[in-house]
Amino acid sequence: MKKIKPIYAVLLSTLWIIVGCGSDDTPKPNAPKNQTGFHTDRSKFIATIDATSSSRKERNDFIDEFIAKSDMQCQRYLDRPLRKSESKSKSALYMNLFDAVSAVFGTKDVTDSAKKLYMKNPNGANEAKIAYEKALSSEIKRGVEITRERYAQTMLIKKNRLIESYTIPMLEQDIQNYDKLCDYEYGLIEINSILKKAQTPTAIQPFSSRLTIDPAIIKNKVEAVTIEAKNKEKKKKKKKNIQSEEEMQIIETSLDDNRSLTADLQI
Repeated sequence: MKKIKPIYAVLLSTLWIIVGCGSDDTPKPNAPKNQTGFHTDRSKFIATIDATSSSRKERNDFIDEFIAKSDMQCQRYLDRPLRKSESKSKSALYMNLFDAVSAVFGTKDVTDSAKKLYMKNPNGANEAKIAYEKALSSEIKRGVEITRERYAQTMLIKKNRLIESYTIPMLEQDIQNYDKLCDYEYGLIEINSILKKAQTPTAIQPFSSRLTIDPAIIKNKVEAVTIEAKNKEKKKKKKKNIQSEEEMQIIETSLDDNRSLTADLQI
């Protein structure tokens, strides 16, 4: 079995911190929010919360409204065209995805080609990279939904706690964490996790999502994009060779004309 790469391990650790224990750390409700990424617009919420005066019922009403409206806003956010931002972590997640597909389905030749095509321009976009991202976009979005659904369940369970046990500042921390999960990279992390589980099936986990991601669909899409991208590469090379041959013919014709002209002048 392939070892988890360091960057992927760091990303998984980050996700574990957010999902597993972020909300019970010492909260910082007044800390400034980052302007980048997704943030739920709470300006039109009916329910309101106050760190010093909100009751348990007010807190719980807010949780219900927040999750429902945040999910709708997150969907709109993810439906926007894929961003062109590049990062080492994003590339590492795709490399792990290709390796995992190879491990599950035995398609090393295809996935090795996919890795080369994706990394053809490591620091920027290329045609194949965009094609992989577009092909897998629906699964990536579903991965985000599954990750957020899992976290939402932990928030809903906390509704049973007293206001002194699950305070408004703690809820605010959960809200920030929930917003952070509306990101394509967390969708890729979820896909990688599902592919890893497909390699070594384990006992059924307590959390069971209403959504599913079929590893076979991931494999089929990776194969389809790889085959198409390789065919395009071949066509480009063929076209380039034809252009080179035409240029050589033009040069040779020009040389022949010059030789004829020189011969005529000498006569």
